[in-house]
Amino acid sequence: MFFLWRISPLCAYYMQTMTHTNEQIIAYLQGKLTPQERATLLEEAQHDEALRTAIMAQMEANTLLLLHESQTNMEEGERQLRAFKTRLRRKRWLHAAKQSWRYAAVLLIGMLTMWFFLPKPAPTKPTLSMQTLHVPYGQHCQMTLPDGSKVWLNANTTLRFATPFVSERRLFLQGEALFEVAKNKQLPFVVTANGVNVEALGTRFHVKNYAGTPLCVSLLRGSVQVYRSEAPQKGVILLPHQSVVATNTGFERIAFNDQISTWQSGILSFQSASLAAIVQELQQYYGVKISIKNRNILQTRYSGRFRTSDGAAEILRVLSCMQGFKMSENKRNNEIIIR
Repeated sequence: MFFLWRISPLCAYYMQTMTHTNEQIIAYLQGKLTPQERATLLEEAQHDEALRTAIMAQMEANTLLLLHESQTNMEEGERQLRAFKTRLRRKRWLHAAKQSWRYAAVLLIGMLTMWFFLPKPAPTKPTLSMQTLHVPYGQHCQMTLPDGSKVWLNANTTLRFATPFVSERRLFLQGEALFEVAKNKQLPFVVTANGVNVEALGTRFHVKNYAGTPLCVSLLRGSVQVYRSEAPQKGVILLPHQSVVATNTGFERIAFNDQISTWQSGILSFQSASLAAIVQELQQYYGVKISIKNRNILQTRYSGRFRTSDGAAEILRVLSCMQGFKMSENKRNNEIIIR
């Protein structure tokens, strides 16, 4: 009995191709392929799992033949097998990397094209938030602004400012404060108090702006420009250890008081200050009402340093011992009476 096997053209082509490929593999292993043929074979192996398997199998077979022929070739055979596998893996990795970069480049070009031709969203302005800090009577505090500047606020003081700082750093002050400004030439630092602007760049200055008293600006370090918004050309520039007070006609220079900001350390300091000035200071700091029945002692001058924790009544009690005036308290009305 005979069996006739009919081989399809596709199978015949496949067998012929595999025979041709095996010949190429053997030629490759024997070093008989041209550089172009070798590159083509390895390129095809990167996309053909069967071809890669055939190359590896033939390589191992050749290595076994070498081992049969001579045991002295064992190490050389193993070395060649490892080298071939390494080259094949490296070439597959390089091809994958090339493909990845090719796809990445196409994606990047597409994204750039969309960026150039799609309508651009209008830039959004940051939402400003007004911050308000109030320090009650008899207290003081220190804070750091978002830009790194430091501010010390005295009693009965309110500070307002909008965040974030965009084109400038503008603060609104009612009361008394000491400012230590962080340098930033792109963002001017401006304190507005009672219609007066104090502009600084990296400096340390003091502003006093209580109701019923003239606004006073004193410079400890650096330089500041003091001006009114409606008449900036009439402003003045202060150098260290200079002070000015605002008047109806402009600004008047006064003597600098180097004890002006001792309150930040919890100290009230008076240097040859009149009783009228001391009473005003105590009322502003402690929020207490002080009534003076004997007007003859208003211009009496005193010098001394007191802890803010002592309180207005204790400070006046000490002064009364020095001058001999009498005082009494009406705690129900939060009032101190001097006779």
